[in-house]
Amino acid sequence: MIVNNLPEEQQKAIRAVQKDISSLYATVSEEYKNEWNLECQKQTYTECPDVVKQVEKGAEALGIRDKCQIIPVESDYYDWELQQRAFRVNAPSKEHMCKSVILENTRCTHNDISDPLYSRYYCVITQYVTPVNTQKLLNFCRSLKNKEISKKFYNYRLADPDVSHRLTGYKKGGVCPVGMKEPIPIILAESITKLEATWCYLSWCWSH
Repeated sequence: MIVNNLPEEQQKAIRAVQKDISSLYATVSEEYKNEWNLECQKQTYTECPDVVKQVEKGAEALGIRDKCQIIPVESDYYDWELQQRAFRVNAPSKEHMCKSVILENTRCTHNDISDPLYSRYYCVITQYVTPVNTQKLLNFCRSLKNKEISKKFYNYRLADPDVSHRLTGYKKGGVCPVGMKEPIPIILAESITKLEATWCYLSWCWSH
């Protein structure tokens, strides 16, 4: 059942409990961190789609497979409220719930991704609670070239789904920065680096 489908009073009660739980997670305990590492060693599924195998191979290639959890979820998972999803994957808070999006600089003077300082495409990892601020992104990307390139050659928007799929191997809504088909430069939102726990939860879990 989705929280939004409950009576209003029950919704308020659940959200009050959510705040209490979030306050408990204000400082992530050592026990939580140890449990995370133990869970990474467990296989939580026996079968998975090819896209999940792609993530697994990417994690293995990076040498981080033993630091990752791949979690199968319910078919209506993406209809749930963000906090409910955080509870489902045992995240410390909803602020740890993140997503990856492929953005295109439509005014880039080339179509290449080989120069991370001025790429046509970027994979941007951001929190669900803090959407991408394209103006901040523009300023940051200009600073990579010491602002030598005029603002008129920057304009960021979501990449075409077909282009994103070709570059990453992942469909819209399920992009993962691990295991992408092409080496797209990655930009991580600064807010993620300030989270108490040294990991984040990316919503590329698959439903079953």
